[in-house]
Amino acid sequence: MMLFCIPYAGGDSEVFRGWQEALGPVAQVVGAELPGRGRRYREALLHSMPELVADLARQCDTPGPLALLGYSFGSTVAHALACHLEGQGRTLRRLFVGGSRAPFLPPVPPLRHQMSDAQLAAELAAMSGTDPDVLANAELMSMFLPILRADFRVVETWQASPQETVRCPLTVFGAEADAFVPGADLREWTRLGANGARVRLYPGDHFVIRSQRASICRGIRADLAHDALADAALT
Repeated sequence: MMLFCIPYAGGDSEVFRGWQEALGPVAQVVGAELPGRGRRYREALLHSMPELVADLARQCDTPGPLALLGYSFGSTVAHALACHLEGQGRTLRRLFVGGSRAPFLPPVPPLRHQMSDAQLAAELAAMSGTDPDVLANAELMSMFLPILRADFRVVETWQASPQETVRCPLTVFGAEADAFVPGADLREWTRLGANGARVRLYPGDHFVIRSQRASICRGIRADLAHDALADAALT
């Protein structure tokens, strides 16, 4: 089974390095390759959700079982992708979303994609998710900020409807002390699971996906193993 993973804003498939070792018994972990970074750094950035979903749908076009996972920016994209694939008749094993407000909630101003470079760099520093050496390197930041701005534009100009539920099982996860995603806003995701949702919180801040990777992977492994058994019982 493929677990197709979409990173946080500015990230690439390297965000999920080491996940295959943790999830190997139940899934083949495939990190999304987004334009403008990583292997696709020469390609133009995408600035809208429909364009990005179409690109990602081609990447996870596999005949076998498929589950989706996204974190922060990636969770909103993963939900949009899940709705797209289910709308085309695809059955998904599960959708994992983490570290973001529910996508039908209006964005909180100021919008990050409209910030100046200095403001956006300060926002990154406040989130404590970017290496200080990168923040201090003007050349690196000149390459990174356009990528980040494009990702923020995708999610900040897209708003899902509370009626856009997914048929597949839904797992929501996040941090107990996330200063950027209030717990109530994270739990609003549960409204998008047509058949209910499971919520897991881990100790840490917004980048709990890194600090609690082992615990998060254990939860993912348990959910996917449960889903595989449930599917086998139906056949």
